[in-house]
Amino acid sequence: MMLTSCQLPKEKETVIGYEFSEKGEKLNLIAGDVAITKIWLDYVQAHNDRDLEKIYELDADDIIVYRANGTTGKGSDTHKQFLGDWFKSSSPNWKTKWMVTNTVTQSDGKLDHWLTTGNEFTDTIDGKETMMHSIADVNIVDGKIKKIHIYSRAKEQE
Repeated sequence: MMLTSCQLPKEKETVIGYEFSEKGEKLNLIAGDVAITKIWLDYVQAHNDRDLEKIYELDADDIIVYRANGTTGKGSDTHKQFLGDWFKSSSPNWKTKWMVTNTVTQSDGKLDHWLTTGNEFTDTIDGKETMMHSIADVNIVDGKIKKIHIYSRAKEQE
């Protein structure tokens, strides 16, 4: 009796754009795993709840946060301290409006998983509420937030 294998062809990856390496190599961005969006939603909720322990749990030990104001935070301990101080003097709130995931295979074969997300950010300082539209590019490694690049602009004046 002869057995035959019926193997389905591998699903073709959809190229949705490109990343350029430090050496100028053009690398394919492919549609990413939408399961990583839950990590971001949990992260935003932890920020809104002022749950520093949950944020710390979701941060990679060597997290890097590139803030919209040009400052950089490095390390989960530094990030936790920064947020703790900020939450004492302010009442920031985030609302996720959209998310897109992508994956890029680096020239060494390593996969980088990214989430780009649009958020409304409101804060009340000295009784005055402000609102910003922000976009965050978030690198997720092994279920942890590794890097965040934040870009923002003020809400339109009415």
